Parts: sequence; structure tokens; C-alpha cells
Amino acid sequence: MKTTTRVKKINGHEYLYEITYYYDKETRRTRQKSRYLGKNVNGEPVRVREKAKSPEKVYSYGEFIPYIHAVKSLHIQEILGAHLTDHEVRLFLTLLFAGIHHPKALNSPASWYDGTVLPRVFSGLKITSQNISRLLKKLGEGSIHLSICRSLSLIPESGYMRISMVDIPMFQETSWHHGVSHHGIEPVALFYDNIENIPVGYLSSAQYLVTSDLVKAINAGLNLFSGKKGIIISGKGFSSTMNLYGAIFSETPVIFPLDPDHNLIKNEIRKHRADLMHPRNLKIFRGETLFVIPVNIALETANFKGYIIYSPRKEEEIRERFGQDIELILENLNGRPMYKWVNPAEAMADIAGTYEPFLQWKVQNNRILVDVKRKTLGRYLKNCGISVIITGDPECEWDTCLEWLEERAETERFLATYIRNFQVFPLSVDSDTMRNGAFLVAFMAHVVNRWVLEQYAKSGLLSIYTAEKIHLELMKIRLVGLGNDKVLLTG
Repeated sequence: MKTTTRVKKINGHEYLYEITYYYDKETRRTRQKSRYLGKNVNGEPVRVREKAKSPEKVYSYGEFIPYIHAVKSLHIQEILGAHLTDHEVRLFLTLLFAGIHHPKALNSPASWYDGTVLPRVFSGLKITSQNISRLLKKLGEGSIHLSICRSLSLIPESGYMRISMVDIPMFQETSWHHGVSHHGIEPVALFYDNIENIPVGYLSSAQYLVTSDLVKAINAGLNLFSGKKGIIISGKGFSSTMNLYGAIFSETPVIFPLDPDHNLIKNEIRKHRADLMHPRNLKIFRGETLFVIPVNIALETANFKGYIIYSPRKEEEIRERFGQDIELILENLNGRPMYKWVNPAEAMADIAGTYEPFLQWKVQNNRILVDVKRKTLGRYLKNCGISVIITGDPECEWDTCLEWLEERAETERFLATYIRNFQVFPLSVDSDTMRNGAFLVAFMAHVVNRWVLEQYAKSGLLSIYTAEKIHLELMKIRLVGLGNDKVLLTG
């Protein structure tokens, strides 16, 4: 029998068949049998149907959809491409997505990357600690972050910005020379476009400890990032008169919290305490019941505006926590024998911790007896549940001020979590440079995340679902990889 291979073209596709010739004794003629070999791929047969019968791999896909769209809409690849190679851009975006979707993956991004759709989006990417270290060092050198932020700030055109002051814990450092181990806190000013509601730039403010100097630096930053006017959101309650007056009389308005026990506001709280829970002052913020009283405070030759805000939920939580903790301390200490080698004051301080100022003790019959300083505790808790916001812009209503302060705190948590998990490289002599590079990746992740949340809000989705619920629903969408290099979309 003679065997040969023949190519058949069916519907524009070429297929290979094995043709076998044989002699038919009955008909006394030569006949042929054909056997399907597979699709013609570079002269080799590939059995498409058989190879595609069972899935080979499942990729996470759905949760990436809005964030990939954000990268495209904000032209982030093009902005990064002006400073980085194509491989570096893809590595940058992979680290960005890892920090958003699975912060712990920053410790081992290569393992996480293989189970996601990213190998199909950023194919041929080599994720090694050496590549990441080189990228972070390049990002942290010079002023590359300013160039990237300036390009980003050209996308919105409003020119009206708010500047959020956040404190970011950087990587743990150990100074063997001085024998000190500490966590560095890096104060950073984040510049948000107030219309598009996304961050467009940042500046380190570590060197500006005096408020007036900080405001001058922020005004310079406004010009750098195409801003025309701005408002500063600070989470810091200014305790010194110099910094407090600097914030109140600043040319750029500042919104900041003030301690309810501060001399500037405590008389106003005393005056309005009886009306604090009056129905006319009842407001709803993010589903929570609050009582809000606007106040005008005279200082020197000027008046400034503030809001006294009372949260019944917050007061209940604080009082309940204090009650439970102090009760536990009393149970553990009361009647405890005090031997000669035991210092009762030290034992009291060690067990009570931060609650020590509210407790009194004595030793009787070699046993310690502990009780509560009720007046001291009452004075401390009299303002629990009460917060005060001062605004340098009289047009900012209480809910806007509170929303921006809440946003500042959420941003601080997001960036702190991102940085804390960014332990993908060993600290070296270039650790400051690499930390700066890591923060640039964290900042761009925050930009993308904020853009997605803003789209959810504009579409009305957040009135129905939380962002977490949307994320969980999107996670149901998977890509199923088949053996013939094709994929199926689930969901």
C-alpha cells in the first residue's frame, strides 16, 4: 500500500489528510482511504477540535476590565512610554494592577501575574526582583515623577484643585550606626483636579514644617500642575499658635480638624451643647445620623467659619470601648497580691496602659485595690463623639468639608497599604531612590483607582452597589484558555 499526504482547502482553511492507496480485488481497481490529520499549521497537522476539548487554564479577567479601561482613557501607557521602555511600561502597569487587586501580590508578583489575564495583555513580560529594582531605581531618580505628573495634569482642564495632605509610612529602616529602628513618615501633598475628581500630581512636603512655608510650596505646585486656584485639605490639627494662625490666615484656604478642647472652640461647644441634638441640626452623611451646627469665630480682625459635628454612633462606640477596657483592667488588678519585689506603680502603669490617668490605686493588706477617677474620666469623655472642622473657604458647606476629610483619610490608608506591601526588593544604598520609585507606582495606582470609582459614581452604580460588591460581581468573569490558543469568556 502506498501512503501520501494531501492538503484539502475547505471554507478558506487548509487541512491535512493521510491518503492510503489499496487494490480492491472485487472491483479489480485501485481505491483510496483518507484519514484526517489536522489543520495545516506551517506544514504540520494540528488537531484543533481534539486539542480544544478540555480547558488548560483559567485566568482572572473581569475585575481588570474597568482598570484597563482607565489606563487607556487616561493615556497612562503613552505618558509612561515617554520615559520608559516598552518592557518597563508593562512591568510598571503589572505592579500597579497587583497593588490594586491583590496588595500582598507585590511580594511575589510573578506568581500572581501568571494566574491573571495580564500575560495575554502584556505578553512576554519577565518579572524578576532585579527587573523591579532597576525599574524602581529609574523611577526614583531625578525628576521623572514630576514630568509624568505634569503630563497627567494636562488631561483635565478645570484648573481648580484641592490639595490633600497625607502622611505615608515608608519602609522600615534600621540605623545600626545610631542603634535606632524606626518607620519613616513622609508628608506628601496630593493635587486633585476638583472637577474630574482625580489626583494629577504630588510633591513631598517633608521639609515644610511651618504652615506658611508649606502654603508657599503648594502654590508653586499649583503652577507646576496647571492649577489656577486651590484649597488645602489637612488632617493635622494645628496645636501651635504659629501654625494655627498660618492655616487660618493663609492666602490659600485650608480645611482642617480642630481639637474640641482647643481654646478657640470650647466656648462655642459649651454655648451650643444644649442644642446639639436638636432635630433642626440633624443631618445624614453616608447613611449615618449626625448633628451639625455652623459657627462663626472671631479671631483678631477676622472671622472664620467652622462646624461642630456630633456623632451619636461614635460617642456610643468610644464609651463602650472605654467601659469594657476599664472593667477588664479592674478585674485583672483588683485584689492582686503585691509582694515585696513588686512595684505597684509600675504594675499599674504596665497593665492599665493609656487608661492609667483615669484610675487610682492603693495597697491594703498587701493587695492592690483599684478604682476609677470618675471626674477625670467624665471630663475626658465629655466631648467624645464631637468633632470640629475649620474651613478657610466660607462657601464650603459641612458635607463638602467632611467628604474631603474622609477622602484624605481613605487615600492615606490606600497608599499606606500599598507601600507597606511593596517589599519586592532588598534595601540598598539606593533605598531612598527606590522608595521614591515605589511611591510613584503607588500614586499612579491611586489615580487609576480613583478614576474607576468616579465612573461608578457618575453611572449611578454606587447608589445600588458598593465598590466591593461591584468588584465581586466582576470577578465572576473569567477567561478559559483552550489548548488551541483560543479562549472562552465566562459570565
